[in-house]
Amino acid sequence: MQLVVFELDGNEYGIDALKVNGILRAKKFSIKKMPGVSDSVEGIINLRGKVSFIFNLGKKFHIPTTVVDQESKFIMINIENVVVGCIVDEETIKASPTFVKQDDYIKGIVKVEDRIIIILDSDQIITKDGSESLDLDSLTKRLQEK
Repeated sequence: MQLVVFELDGNEYGIDALKVNGILRAKKFSIKKMPGVSDSVEGIINLRGKVSFIFNLGKKFHIPTTVVDQESKFIMINIENVVVGCIVDEETIKASPTFVKQDDYIKGIVKVEDRIIIILDSDQIITKDGSESLDLDSLTKRLQEK
């Protein structure tokens, strides 16, 4: 398995590279805020003529708030036939050794040399919001109606 490894507040996380649609520089996009959505939804961007949601995983994981600055990047991932972005500090691509299975947002944990990387389940980190399920289809339809 190939991983896209990224950093949030000094911790390293990974997502299956097959789920990743691309990596964008945040400074090239303007995030528009959306009222009435989960706190973890930072807003929306126009990506090649389509609306994409941008999620702040720092808020979702209760990490000191991840701020979008000139060095931030968005990892764009495919979830439920929608491309969404996650704000990250930096990213790399790595091959993954065997990992320990976990649950909920965490798909597993790997040790690469002297680093510990937490592998996230990309479907779960976006669609599960605490005890509630985040319905990307209804959010997308709401945008199309406006």
